[in-house]
Amino acid sequence: MANMDKYFFCYSTNLHEFLRYEKGIKFICTAFHDKTGKRFWLFERDEQVVNALKEYNERGKELGLHDRD
Repeated sequence: MANMDKYFFCYSTNLHEFLRYEKGIKFICTAFHDKTGKRFWLFERDEQVVNALKEYNERGKELGLHDRD
């Protein structure tokens, strides 16, 4: 069984666009959750993704937004 900690499931369109277009990070695949039907993008959880997630959350805090991802 694969270690799921090495993957990041992104269910946020805004976060996906930040990772993909602003940070240039490529996702592994996109799919729909089998129970909720919600679309997600699968990223490898590497140092680049972890740093981008920290930056995204910090920007949200600066703007007074809640951390939802």
